[in-house]
Amino acid sequence: MPHVTTPAGVRLFFDTFGDPAQPPLLLIQGLGAHLLGWRHELCQQIADAGFHVVRFDNRDVGLSQKFPEGGYDLADLAADAQGLLVALDLAPAHVVGQSMGGMIAQQLTLDHPEVVRTLALVYTSPSTAYFAGADLVDERMELPRAHDRAEAVELYLRNEEPCQSPGYPADLDWLRELGGLMWDRDYDPDGVVRQFAAVIESEDRTAALREIAVPTTILHGEADRLISAAASKAIHLAIPGSTCKIFPGMGHELPRPLWPEIVTAISTNAGKAE
Repeated sequence: MPHVTTPAGVRLFFDTFGDPAQPPLLLIQGLGAHLLGWRHELCQQIADAGFHVVRFDNRDVGLSQKFPEGGYDLADLAADAQGLLVALDLAPAHVVGQSMGGMIAQQLTLDHPEVVRTLALVYTSPSTAYFAGADLVDERMELPRAHDRAEAVELYLRNEEPCQSPGYPADLDWLRELGGLMWDRDYDPDGVVRQFAAVIESEDRTAALREIAVPTTILHGEADRLISAAASKAIHLAIPGSTCKIFPGMGHELPRPLWPEIVTAISTNAGKAE
């Protein structure tokens, strides 16, 4: 898998989909999630809509550089994303972030507006005030370490149960596959703890979001048990000209039946920059 070292010296692993001649679109993952969490088929659908799609492992997860001492915040994670775009000569890019990745995307747009062409924020939050499932996140942090692949898969199923959508069938086959692939690539639950500390240490962005001037669309699940849909409504109120869609029956995940609507929302928003 290809990797780059950002101008700040952080090693990040990534891959791409689609024609490099098309407008670049950067996907930013959530807490503890490998780039594989952006499913290959969804990435291909976005690419087929006319984008050169890039997904990557955030620091402290997957194959990207580990920071065992921690001590970073969302601004550092945003600087990683900016550095990746600069190193690949892809700025400005359309940016899509889910969950913690949406928080990174907000910070990226505030700190490095020159690298963001449009912004799509998926079940994310402007602050920790909307963490409806803080106890569920704590439970995820306290899960025991896996000792082998089979155990890692079962622990991952437990980890993802709070994210499921009551309005859509759970794709357990995919979750089992993903849990196994994450074990194969790099199993390091300590990195997740450091990433979560970065989220907790970061300031409320609500007031600053009024400065965002790029076209922005906001997507959330009405049944999200981890981050309240009120978070996306607050972001919508803060960012001038933004659009917001709340999907009934959707949790803290991207159910496959909703992919066409999600891709259309991202593509329509990106078109506003043309």
